Amino acid sequence: MFLNYFKVAFRNLMKHKVFTGINIIGLTLGLTFTLLISLWVKEELSYNRFHANGDHLYKVMCNLYWSGDEPTTSTNSPGPLAPKLEEEFPEVVRAVKTTYSNDELFTVGKIIGKESGFYASPGFFELFTFPLLAGDAGSALSEPNSIVISEDLANKYFHTADAVGKTIRMNQDEEVTVSGVAREIPSNSTIRFSWIRPFSVFEKGKDWAKTWGNISFDTYVQLADGADPKAVDKKMAAIEQLKEHKAEPFLYPFGDTYLYSRFTNGKQDGGRIDHLRLFSAIAGFVLLLACINFINLATARAGQRARETGIRKVVGANRGVLVGHFIAEAVLTTALATGFAVVLAEFALSGFNQLFDKTLRMDYGSPYFWGGALGLCLFTGLLAGIYPAIFLSAFKPVRVLKGEVFKAGKGSNMLRKGLVVFQFTLSIALIIGVIVVNQQVHYVKNKNLGIDRKDMIYVIMEGALGEKQELFRQELLKSSAIQAATLTGDDPLNIESSSGDLTWPGKDPNRSTSVSPMFVGNDFIKTMGIELLAGRDFKSFPADSANYIVNETAVSMMGLENPVGTEVEFWMGKGQIIGVVKDYHLKSLHEAITPMVLAYYPGNTYLACIKPAAGKTDEAIDQIGAVFKDLNPGYPFDYIFADDQFAKQYKAETLTGKLANWFAGIAVVISCLGLLGLVIYAAERRTKEIGIRKVIGASVGSIVGLLSKEFIGLVAVAVVIASPLAWWAMHNWLQGFAYRINISWWVFALAGLAALLIAFATVSFQSIKAALANPIRSLRNE
Repeated sequence: MFLNYFKVAFRNLMKHKVFTGINIIGLTLGLTFTLLISLWVKEELSYNRFHANGDHLYKVMCNLYWSGDEPTTSTNSPGPLAPKLEEEFPEVVRAVKTTYSNDELFTVGKIIGKESGFYASPGFFELFTFPLLAGDAGSALSEPNSIVISEDLANKYFHTADAVGKTIRMNQDEEVTVSGVAREIPSNSTIRFSWIRPFSVFEKGKDWAKTWGNISFDTYVQLADGADPKAVDKKMAAIEQLKEHKAEPFLYPFGDTYLYSRFTNGKQDGGRIDHLRLFSAIAGFVLLLACINFINLATARAGQRARETGIRKVVGANRGVLVGHFIAEAVLTTALATGFAVVLAEFALSGFNQLFDKTLRMDYGSPYFWGGALGLCLFTGLLAGIYPAIFLSAFKPVRVLKGEVFKAGKGSNMLRKGLVVFQFTLSIALIIGVIVVNQQVHYVKNKNLGIDRKDMIYVIMEGALGEKQELFRQELLKSSAIQAATLTGDDPLNIESSSGDLTWPGKDPNRSTSVSPMFVGNDFIKTMGIELLAGRDFKSFPADSANYIVNETAVSMMGLENPVGTEVEFWMGKGQIIGVVKDYHLKSLHEAITPMVLAYYPGNTYLACIKPAAGKTDEAIDQIGAVFKDLNPGYPFDYIFADDQFAKQYKAETLTGKLANWFAGIAVVISCLGLLGLVIYAAERRTKEIGIRKVIGASVGSIVGLLSKEFIGLVAVAVVIASPLAWWAMHNWLQGFAYRINISWWVFALAGLAALLIAFATVSFQSIKAALANPIRSLRNE
């Protein structure tokens, strides 16, 4: 019986090739994007879920009450917390702290490279499921000179994974012994490394790393079976050293740290999960648009199928059998589209991976893949076919076979019109979204930040340069290709650290403050093009190490009318404010400008910021490389432009913009395909009327207007509905930026006009064809 359903369905599809083609193209596009987004969603949902102790793994985060009553949530915690938890909290099986390192120089024989990694407590490989191909997980990080390397690193430097016991020269001044080789890290892990060394190595000689006030490390814990995380939170909050620094730690499920990473006022309120939901919803809507095409064309052509239905009922087919026939037709159409979608998705996957920075693939050998594809096919077929099947199977056979012409009821026509309006409402809303997102991305990338980043070059002071930073800077300034250079302890465009220790005369002792500090060297203000409003810049003499420069927001926070000369106390010690700079953006435009304190501390910088002379960027890079190699032989020369580093802050928005472009384009194409199908059918149905009108003198324009006005009117209604909905959605999206554009009226006018022109072009294509047809032939055929 089911085979017969599909045989009949196949014959019907072949009989109406144009409408079948329109349905298959639309469904193929919708299914292709759904397949690709499904692969991405599956990958995103799996992040950090592969650890054996996953249900008991937590990351310690801190709510910091440094600025008012509402806390700022930090993903970090103080260094002494991990050992205290492991030693004094019976609920904690083990606690591990980690901190990432800059790239380090590795030398094995003639093989030299810079590799990324981090430092971790000895229990790291017992806490997390990163299996070792060689070495013991319990003792791999127990010795100071030990190092665990990845499988890739072992093959790169030793041409084998059996590297335990072999030595590596790090930074040309230290020999370390490989104590373990870690299996390839899964792509769905947020913890990534090429090497790991004991945390004790990092702490050596760094007293600040052992203080409770330095909240800059990652702490992970494994709780015992049955332990209550909330109870542990209460015990941690009672730790006196944390209370002194107004830090309130809490446990957060490690499996949620990837998707649910955004906190506002101490409350979790989204993260990457927002993008996951948004893209999933849009992919679902695009697929729905294709299903609507099928529904509209099936119900519009109901009159042509009426006699078929009547005959089937007369010869004994009940309604269930008829529904089965029509559902089979929808499923067969979807099955063909699914086959094409799998092929198209395979071709598109390379570009999709590049867009998302992923390595997704379709696993054709997996039953889960084919099960998912089959499920998607059946779901789409049922979604597209259920209403037409019920509608078409309801015809009365007696009326049909008597020759009474079937006419769709008012309800059916209204539904069809409503679905067309829905299609274009979504398409127009996406067009508006594309314009707004691209405007905002352009705005944040081109806004005057109050700091000069054009052609600015960053070079990390590594290896021997760590002790020759000022010499490096002075040597660079001898070149005419270099305009200025300075040294900093942070990326000036993204200051990550914060402190609550600033005090000044008259400050309320109960008032909490949050300040962004940055260590700088000579010529920082000059090099970065920051405007000095009052006072002076730092000078290269020791006394200035006890002085500070602040921004306008810091002055406003302190309520000082004449800040220059004011005695303040920071965590580095007491000193004077010697200068005030104009506010510039310390972080991305998602965040408002915060109080900033610059401290002259050349010994605590690590980044050289170099401004080339106008038109001499390439020459400057060559000169920087030459000085770098002369002062730091053996280290490969690397640099990065500040603009590239700055662009990384808006990676999510850039991705959203690119995807929105694609989604909007696909939605418009699918909607226009459906509109084209309805116009083709309308022209076929009114062939006789068009012929008569031409015979009595109707122009081509009047006939085009006759066929177009209904559909153009529906698109106009969609413009009216889409505009306020799109404004509401994009207004909410823009709230994620402290600095944002205003949505102008012309955005809606442009999107609406574009939709109307696209729809008119689609309708006119078939209308003109119908208007130019020979009226004698159409009247003879009728």
